[in-house]
Amino acid sequence: MPAESNPTDDPMTLPQLLVIDDDVIQRTIIAKIGTQAGYETAGAASFAEAVKLMQRQLFDCVTLDLALGTESGVLLLNTLVETNNRVPIIIISGADEHIIDSTYTICQSLKLDAQLLNKPLKLTELRQTLMQKQQDWVARRGVNQHYRLIRIGADA
Repeated sequence: MPAESNPTDDPMTLPQLLVIDDDVIQRTIIAKIGTQAGYETAGAASFAEAVKLMQRQLFDCVTLDLALGTESGVLLLNTLVETNNRVPIIIISGADEHIIDSTYTICQSLKLDAQLLNKPLKLTELRQTLMQKQQDWVARRGVNQHYRLIRIGADA
């Protein structure tokens, strides 16, 4: 079921970041860094919560923990495609190399733009990655970056 609307169709809105992580501390830290990088953030603590959010809204970037309690974050990759959320995905994982390689293979077969950040998470690396994805979003949308930087600076 495709998501109904995307609030980012309005060029004056911030890009939408979905943070999917079952660890409340990790989710909070990632969301805070996302906000600092110029995103409006939403968080999901479980597979079911993430699916519900993706069915209601399109996102511009997703961070995804591969271990979501009893569910695998890998299963959400199909949901991203089904809900028309073909957006950059930042996979945050401490999984072994075999799982990471399999996840990349799945992303490639689904034609998803995925990038891996290993745990333990380096906050500077996450911030730089999110800022790069935000700048890419600005370029794709043709949004006046100067306005966005002023707005982001005013919110800080």
